[in-house]
Amino acid sequence: MTSWTEFWGGKHSIYVSPRHVEAHFRRLTADLAAALPHRPGLRVLDYGSGDALGAPSLAALGHRISLYDAAVEVQTRIAQRYKDDPRITVLDEQTLASSDGGFDAVIVSSVIQYIPRITLPVTIARWHHLLAPGGVLVVADVMRPDAGMAEDVGDLLGFAWKEGFLPTALLGLARTFFSDYRQMRRKLGLARYTEQEFLRLLAVGGFRAEALPENPGPNRHRLGFRGIKA
Repeated sequence: MTSWTEFWGGKHSIYVSPRHVEAHFRRLTADLAAALPHRPGLRVLDYGSGDALGAPSLAALGHRISLYDAAVEVQTRIAQRYKDDPRITVLDEQTLASSDGGFDAVIVSSVIQYIPRITLPVTIARWHHLLAPGGVLVVADVMRPDAGMAEDVGDLLGFAWKEGFLPTALLGLARTFFSDYRQMRRKLGLARYTEQEFLRLLAVGGFRAEALPENPGPNRHRLGFRGIKA
């Protein structure tokens, strides 16, 4: 594999068990919902959605959910999963490109680390164009330069203990040690930012931004941000 898009489009074992998947998306969706404006009927874009298992929970709050992922294989999977749910729409590159100003909120979770640093300003500008005036950008899971695999492991084990899947988490960590993900992480690297650095990037991209008190989702040592389209 030569790119993160190719990796996420294929099969992987990031989650250690079905219980991990359920608990992860329950926590993440609740935290993202709390960071959004508290009114129903929002047009929400999940950018870099992955399998988007939390989309129905956001839709249940009265929002209209659009999903976009750069991996065509992921687009195909989620389009099949949600084909009978009128509240959820899956976008391809062409339909996303024609959606400027079409969203009240854009959420970006566990995506920043896979975007090359040199292209992130262009991506931030894209989010700005996709939002309606006054729209909200919520970014989760930004990795800090001073945090590494040990912090990820600590968050996973703490979360697993609380949610009752610690034995499978320990087995999953052993699997991950020999996985394609670890090899890709070593080969391609991950983009990391300090809080102030990322706030500056959002400001240059046209957002009035703030750091969230806690990162949305189980990875509590990572950074979360909210920006308003200026």
